[in-house]
Amino acid sequence: MNKHHDVDESDENVVVIEQRDKRTYLYVVIAGVLGLALGGLVGASVTANDWQATYQQLESKYQALEDDKLQLVAQVDKKLASVDQEVESKFSQAVEEQKKQYEDKISELEKELGELKEQNTELSQDLNQQEQQLESATKKNYRLNQQTDMQATMFERARELFKKEEQTKQELAELQKEKKELQSTIKSLKTECDAYLEGASWDAKSDSCDKQDEAQSRLSQVEQMIQVHQMDLKQIQALSEDLGL
Repeated sequence: MNKHHDVDESDENVVVIEQRDKRTYLYVVIAGVLGLALGGLVGASVTANDWQATYQQLESKYQALEDDKLQLVAQVDKKLASVDQEVESKFSQAVEEQKKQYEDKISELEKELGELKEQNTELSQDLNQQEQQLESATKKNYRLNQQTDMQATMFERARELFKKEEQTKQELAELQKEKKELQSTIKSLKTECDAYLEGASWDAKSDSCDKQDEAQSRLSQVEQMIQVHQMDLKQIQALSEDLGL
């Protein structure tokens, strides 16, 4: 009975010990879990603090970058404005230089145009002078041709006049010779006719009076022809003077 009781007590002690061990283990586990939880909380707290510091650092860096960005943008805008102003200034300068070059070129072209106009005026004057000289030469040539034709006509007329003059002079000389002969013949015939009419000479021929009349008639014709030839000679002389011969 005692043994059993001792055995029972021993079993109870073992159970109690085991229960205590299980509880201790549970406590340890709970303590471990609580430790882990507390550790996590502490770590989380530490991590949160580190994250907040890191976030503040990042925020500061971001703000610094934002400030740098704004400053850089301002610098870029200022630089762009300066570049735009410089480009505009250079462009304006280039435009002014190009404009000046164009103006100089236009001035040079206008000067050349003025010189060309002056040369054109001189050439026009020379051309007019040459045209006038040509017209004058043409008129002179025409006059020379007319003069040549006139001279040819004059020479021909002069030749005809000289020929006519020579012929008229020869005829006049013959008429004058015939006149003298007729005058001498008429004188002889008149003596014979008078002697015949008076019957003073038997040698006088009966036809002497008729011959005297014929000779007298011929003498009148010759004298008229002499006058005509003399008038012809005067006319020929006047024409020769008009022709400058």
